[in-house]
Amino acid sequence: MALLAIVAALSAPAMSRSIRARNINGEAARFVAATEYARDEAVSQGVPMTVWIDSATQRFGVEPRAGFEGVESRNREFAVNADIHFEMDSKAAGIVQAVEFAPDGVPGTTSVETVRLVDRFESEVIVVRTKDGWGYEIQKEGK
Repeated sequence: MALLAIVAALSAPAMSRSIRARNINGEAARFVAATEYARDEAVSQGVPMTVWIDSATQRFGVEPRAGFEGVESRNREFAVNADIHFEMDSKAAGIVQAVEFAPDGVPGTTSVETVRLVDRFESEVIVVRTKDGWGYEIQKEGK
């Protein structure tokens, strides 16, 4: 029994780090998927689509750009894990139109270059624009 307690005590911190990493990586993957969905919807609906981030409520979503009508049932909204928050290269507070795609799927020039997801332990995952500028990806460590 004592041996089992020792093994559990030694493995608990590693398990905790693993679960935290999985949470933040999952949220980053969900954000990247939202950008891909926005591009697909821009092309299929023929309207500019934006991925917005609300740093106050830690939510993000996909909808047509203001002034354009799209299929409302295809808008999406997500809440990130309570332990995770967004940090962007944009200094705007509140809702930020982070990424925009034109009806032909081309990303807008005003789209952010990076989005950081940070957890309460200051671990971070960075989502960056791809080298070709056409989409977003999770930055690999060491880059």
